[in-house]
Amino acid sequence: TGSVIEHDCEIGQHCHVAPGAVLSGGVIVGEGSHIGTGASIIQNIHIGRDCVVGAGSVIVEDLPDNHTAFPARGITQENFSIDS
Repeated sequence: TGSVIEHDCEIGQHCHVAPGAVLSGGVIVGEGSHIGTGASIIQNIHIGRDCVVGAGSVIVEDLPDNHTAFPARGITQENFSIDS
């Protein structure tokens, strides 16, 4: 709902692109990845398999498989959990 997936993007199987996410042209999202609410991914970025892009993140570099990226708004790796 309300997400934008621009030209030449490839979205792998079993992915979720949440409301308000913006994927610029040529973005590739690997199988099983989650793009959070309001995330922005600039053009020609490759998101690996089974990645989590947290809500509000701005992705400007490729993410390797099994990577979690989130904005630095009071969230630390110690108190971050995908299950919560």
